[in-house]
Amino acid sequence: MSDVIEKVVDITQLASYINKIEELSSVSKMLAPVYLRDFIIGQDIAITLYARAVKADAKAKAKLEYAESIAYLESAKAYLDANSIKDTSEARKQYVNIDPSVLEAKDQKAQTEAFVILLKGKVSELKQAHDDLKKVIYADPSMTDYEGM
Repeated sequence: MSDVIEKVVDITQLASYINKIEELSSVSKMLAPVYLRDFIIGQDIAITLYARAVKADAKAKAKLEYAESIAYLESAKAYLDANSIKDTSEARKQYVNIDPSVLEAKDQKAQTEAFVILLKGKVSELKQAHDDLKKVIYADPSMTDYEGM
C-alpha cells in the first residue's frame, strides 16, 4: 500500500465492524441493538477514513501535476538532448509520460484513488447491513422470519 495511504488511513480499526456483517443472519433480537450500534460506529469510522483518503487523493493529484510540470519544464530538455531528439513541445509532452518521478506519482495517485473507492464501498456496506438488520428485527411481528427481508 502507498506510504501516503498508510500514514493517513489505518483500516485495521474498521475490520472488526466489517467482520460483523457476516454474522448478520444469526443476530437475535436481543443482540440486535448491539449490532445496530456497532454498524453505526463502523459507518462513522469508515466515513472518517474515507474523508482522509479523499484528502490523500487530492494531495496525490497535486503531486502528480507538479511532477508533470517539472518533467516538462526541467527534465525533458536533458533527456531530449542526451538522445539527440529535437526539443519541441510535443517531444516534451512525450517525455512526461516516461519520466520516473511522474510514473511514481501516477502510481501513488492510482493507489489513493483505489482506496477512496474501497472505503466508499465499505461505508455503503455498513449502511446496508444496518438497514437490513433494522428491517429484519423491527419488522411487523405478524410476519414470518423471512418476510421482513
